[in-house]
Amino acid sequence: MTAAQTSQEAMRRALSPDDAEIRALPLGANTKFARELLGEGVGRALDIGCGEGKFTRGVSAFIGEVAGVDVKEKAIAKAKAAAQAEGARVDFRVESGERLPWADGHFDVVIFSNSLHHMPDAAKALGEAGRALAPGGLLYVMEPVAAGHYHEATKFVNDETVVRREAWVALHGMIGGGFSRVREILYRSRRSFASYDEWKDDQLDRDARRAAKFEADPEGVKRVFETLADKEDGRLAFDQVFRVDLLRKA
Repeated sequence: MTAAQTSQEAMRRALSPDDAEIRALPLGANTKFARELLGEGVGRALDIGCGEGKFTRGVSAFIGEVAGVDVKEKAIAKAKAAAQAEGARVDFRVESGERLPWADGHFDVVIFSNSLHHMPDAAKALGEAGRALAPGGLLYVMEPVAAGHYHEATKFVNDETVVRREAWVALHGMIGGGFSRVREILYRSRRSFASYDEWKDDQLDRDARRAAKFEADPEGVKRVFETLADKEDGRLAFDQVFRVDLLRKA
């Protein structure tokens, strides 16, 4: 296999592993893999696009000082309330990932957890993350992969195939331009729902605009969802595939 072919195969596996490759992936939660890759005792970390802060609060258990930013005020309000209820010490703020309020080199780790593909300009957000990272700091990017049964079931109402690929391209443009690759891993996490309606409500809660997709073919969407699901203890379960790219700033 030539170098070009090897590169193409690596990209294929990173962006669209097949069913056999997915079944062979390690199974676990997002926070578990973050802890394994980042280790204990990291000084300062920032989670960009943190949403309601579940992952951010999780990593605060093994990182000394954690901040989380998101442009959505309601999400940050919920993140603050949850952190207070759990006793988690996280500095949640309403801020844009493309214009951070911290000084150059302030953080030891900058995280995009399921958020890089949501950035209006992924390259700009990555550049700002790089600015906020200290020399030798780590850029931790976790993205859902557009492959597997959960993606196939969900893409009829929210197809992110293109934006996820564009985010991967923007990220890999950082390698050699002041960043080096430390590691890339793929893993899977189980998602399960009591019913189709529970999943539908979750999708609409994420973005009410998806209602039009459900209304266009309600029976078709339901049929695909239920056909692709594994039946486990009366629930509908799926493997969701994630990829983590870990880069180091020079």
